[in-house]
Amino acid sequence: GLSDASPSRARRVMADSSARAFASVTKRRLLVDMLTTKLRDRASAWRVLIVDNTSLRVVSSACKMSDLAEACVSVVENLDVARAPQPTLDGVYFIAPSERSVARVVEDCEKKLYRKAHVFFTSAAPRGVLNAIKASKACVSMLGNCSEMNLEYFTVDPKGFSVGVEDALRGTFAVGSEQSQAQARMMDMIAQRLATVMVSLGEIPSIRYMAKVGNKKSDVSRGVADRLDRSLTALLRAKGAEAAKNNPTCDVLIVDRSFDVIAPVVHEWTYESMVTDLLNVPNGVYQYKITTKKGEESKEAVLGENDPLWVELRHAHIAEVLTVLADKAKTFANVGPGGGVVGGRDLTTGQLKKAVEALPRVLEQQAKLSVHTSIAGEINAVLQKSALSEVGRLEQDVVFGDATSKDLIALFNDLDSRGVRLPMVEKLRLLLCYVSSHPQKIDESEKKRWMTNTGLTLADVNILQNLELLGVKVLKDGASNPFSSSMFGSSTKSIRPKVLERKGAGSEWDLFRFLPTMAGLVTELDAGTLDATEYPSVGISPGAANAPPTMMSPTKSRSVRTRTEASWATHSSAGSLGGDGDSERSASGTNHRRSDSMTSNRAASQRSSRRLIVFVVGGMTRGELREAHVLSQKLHREVIIGSTSLETPASFVEKLAGLASVASIPEKYADIADLSGL
Repeated sequence: GLSDASPSRARRVMADSSARAFASVTKRRLLVDMLTTKLRDRASAWRVLIVDNTSLRVVSSACKMSDLAEACVSVVENLDVARAPQPTLDGVYFIAPSERSVARVVEDCEKKLYRKAHVFFTSAAPRGVLNAIKASKACVSMLGNCSEMNLEYFTVDPKGFSVGVEDALRGTFAVGSEQSQAQARMMDMIAQRLATVMVSLGEIPSIRYMAKVGNKKSDVSRGVADRLDRSLTALLRAKGAEAAKNNPTCDVLIVDRSFDVIAPVVHEWTYESMVTDLLNVPNGVYQYKITTKKGEESKEAVLGENDPLWVELRHAHIAEVLTVLADKAKTFANVGPGGGVVGGRDLTTGQLKKAVEALPRVLEQQAKLSVHTSIAGEINAVLQKSALSEVGRLEQDVVFGDATSKDLIALFNDLDSRGVRLPMVEKLRLLLCYVSSHPQKIDESEKKRWMTNTGLTLADVNILQNLELLGVKVLKDGASNPFSSSMFGSSTKSIRPKVLERKGAGSEWDLFRFLPTMAGLVTELDAGTLDATEYPSVGISPGAANAPPTMMSPTKSRSVRTRTEASWATHSSAGSLGGDGDSERSASGTNHRRSDSMTSNRAASQRSSRRLIVFVVGGMTRGELREAHVLSQKLHREVIIGSTSLETPASFVEKLAGLASVASIPEKYADIADLSGL
């Protein structure tokens, strides 16, 4: 089993993961596949990169301007903005395959804005879009490349990605969305973009999804899963490699936000979660002020992969972060630049040289420490001002059923008596945790009671009942249900949902009991114990007698090294995860009988050689992102989580509030290909 894996093997697996890290695959596809391999005839010539709103997010999430400059990109320009002609440079268009974007390309060609036009689409281009290019003589004469990169997602973390469909929650769960054209187009968009992730990673997925059974009230997961399967099948068929579907290379589980409605609103007490929850850090940029001889200066710090202290601390509990920062501050106070004790007088010439050489690095480390000390101070101030530690302690008790509505009212009254002003959104989050974990507690009289005890408005309290649209039975039997005409109104009496409790590493910290449901699903999928009725495979009806084949079925799993026909992208970016999983398979594909020990080792090898990807329709949380990192180490295989968007508690509450209005098809999705007929 996994617990028997040797440390050396674990290190080997994690080194493999590092070499083929998800973020680096994305970067390689842009810099190598698109800007180098496909432009080999002009590899050393400077060019202009033209992007639209969709592709800009893809590029900026994976590459810095210095990376693009190394690929001979002199400037990045926006397709929708007027641009000066540069007839001596090639124009490289990396754009979504929309009629609007292609119309701008045709217009540029007719104006001869660039020497040549190289057009790369982020995803599969509809026939009408390609016909528009063919119809322009100017465009055809200038065209150097026209191909589909299948790269329409952006990385948010080394273990996470988003397909950038920010309004997916409303488009798939709002009033009237079920089986509507708006929902269908939204699922088309999501599946199309998710397919580009599989292409970029070079994976043929074994797809499972959250079924509409039991208390589950939505078929969104199945809709996206079916569309993803059809989209990938069509791509394989076009390559003459449809048989590759029989040899899946990774495991994909598709769920929607209704699988865990507590995770988006509960307080997460790890550093990254608290920074994005409590502070204003747009796009990961922290703004702060420092005092110098010239007075007060405004500064900015980017919290990302290039900040080693951020990488070290982001998933740590805030209490641990405060301790580590204090220890580092003491170290810098007591140790000089060269590593010696401050005040040492008898430095040799060699020691002095080392001290001078180390000075820039030490100053940079001190600057980073100063930034994070400032951040921690701000977080601590917010916690103290709003008594959030007390709120968080009650919150944990609420979600585990150890507290009642009386405890909530007692806390609100106590804070009021002490003059502590708890922000309204914090009160609403606590109530959302309560109604999510205590079914059927709301009716009109309860709404009035909560308004009286919290100061929330009727509009605020009505957000609670919007959870009904996510399948949570919030309203009491007999209570007026504004959604009764939808499929959600026929729910039977609900039981208290199962909430996972953190065990082992990290569980010793206060306020850290809650564990996102995603962690449990990944663990079960890895072990081959995930319920096949609640989470069936694509093509197998929920409740079917036969369990779906998984990587746990030796006769169905094959090493990725044998998959030559299944490579989606160019050879350099296929994302091959070759391992030892099938080293004992004979050339004819026959499995030979072996001991239980050998079979167990083989199963572990198969697991570690396959990525496990969870995709959440309706938004993911930073707490769930953290679990992808933790589980990658624990299970010795790469675990990736993706979603339609990355949410903060405040953004999720705002989107939840919008579910009561009828969903419609946003104009920006008008060009999306209909995948239902594939």
